[in-house]
Amino acid sequence: MKPFFAILTIGMLFLLGGSFAATATDVVYVSGQVTDAHGQPLSNALVAVFNDRNQVVDYAHTDDNGNYILALPVSALHLPQHHSQTFLAQVFDTAGHLVGGLLDFIANPLRAGVHAAAAGVAATTPNPLAKGGIAVGAGVVDQTLFALSTDKQTSVQQQHDRKQPGILILKAIAPGYKDLAGPTSIYWMEEDTFHVAGRTQKATVAWVDPVQLASLNAKEPSHAESNYLTFTQARLSPSLAAYGQTVHIEAFLPTPSVPKVAIVVVARDNRNGLIWQLYPKGDGWYEGEFTIDKRFPVNDQTISVLAYGADEQHPGRRPDVERSILRAGLWDPKKPFLYNPLLVCSRNRADLTLTVLPPTRP
Repeated sequence: MKPFFAILTIGMLFLLGGSFAATATDVVYVSGQVTDAHGQPLSNALVAVFNDRNQVVDYAHTDDNGNYILALPVSALHLPQHHSQTFLAQVFDTAGHLVGGLLDFIANPLRAGVHAAAAGVAATTPNPLAKGGIAVGAGVVDQTLFALSTDKQTSVQQQHDRKQPGILILKAIAPGYKDLAGPTSIYWMEEDTFHVAGRTQKATVAWVDPVQLASLNAKEPSHAESNYLTFTQARLSPSLAAYGQTVHIEAFLPTPSVPKVAIVVVARDNRNGLIWQLYPKGDGWYEGEFTIDKRFPVNDQTISVLAYGADEQHPGRRPDVERSILRAGLWDPKKPFLYNPLLVCSRNRADLTLTVLPPTRP
């Protein structure tokens, strides 16, 4: 199966309904895959993404591998707009992986988006980030066909969920299958550095959850989700420990087959602030250990586990990222974890309770 790509470059926002020339730095190229309930790719399915006013901002047909690519404003992904610095996985010298594959995809004759870089332009330039002017116009799309439900019974929670960072509102349809309309999520982002025509270029690449359409006679609905990079299991052994004992941490974090991700998994004690790295042991499991000493207060404390993208040039922990995660409150067990794909790559946080026993008296 051919990999799918999404290029994200954070620039100024633009709104659907007007028409002006936009450069490549003004758009987000987002792509994903549509399959049936058995995981078989669906070709020529139609996918659209909406803004918060339920207007279509772009749409496309899937190719023979079920893949699609869209050109979106940053606002469609609800990413933080005033982030002084982002901490994505750093990948270098990926020209063959990123540029070639993306050019093939954009040049696909099935591509037909509102913001689309025209197939002719994509086919004649070696740099997919420099496509010249891109016209934006609302009149291209049948707004009625793609209108999301305006049912007044929609809950406040649903409205809140659709505006979380990394969430986009998507509708997918295919003949013989149930429509899907609702939120889907980014599961991985990375910054690629590559060389084109003697110049170094950077682009942020993202992958979104796959869409699975159910047949019309199926009992289950269509859906767009995955458990990629979501902690599904974690444990401390032992969770009740005395001074001098070694405690092992294990966590299970499923990773996608596309792309091959490089991550740093870390755990932090909420009472003493100590942080430990967990290392891969295979099949999605990560493990680490620490010894209980005088730095650990007695009684209960929370050990929180999360993950962020690795830096290819500087393997291991990234203190600047961890400081930003702390400032953002993502370590705080008293606060709900708000997934921010510009800072972390785990879509949840595993909170574990460690109880330290008082020292025995002689």
